[in-house]
Amino acid sequence: MILKELLRDNRSVYKLGEDSRIIDAVDLMRDRRIGSVVVVDSSGKISGIITDRDIALALAYGAAAANSFLAEVMTRDVFVVNEAMTLSEVTKQFRTFEVKRLPVVNGDGHPVGIVSLDDVMSLLAREMFDTCQALEPKLGHFV
Repeated sequence: MILKELLRDNRSVYKLGEDSRIIDAVDLMRDRRIGSVVVVDSSGKISGIITDRDIALALAYGAAAANSFLAEVMTRDVFVVNEAMTLSEVTKQFRTFEVKRLPVVNGDGHPVGIVSLDDVMSLLAREMFDTCQALEPKLGHFV
């Protein structure tokens, strides 16, 4: 399965511009019940990502205030995956980059979604279960 198929039902990617403020990201995260927001430049391409953890640490240690710009505290070196990648390739990227969330981009480099390690693991678990159920009539009960 390719990543684009996984995103088919949920292609929401929440993004804000570099000139948005931390409070804007906090409001969006609270309202949408999400843990990260993609930060985009004026052309709509990813320039960073901000997570709830980034915000908590920046505020707790006084590195930023609620009205600080996202560009001041976002993670700039963002690892991304392409929507044409297979789940196997995406799983390797999670292992390589040691992150929990990866923005998904299309062929033009524009964000089209975010995939989490939990998303991938849940899908793989469902696929394994479905495979076991399909094999059960031939191999006997083992699930």
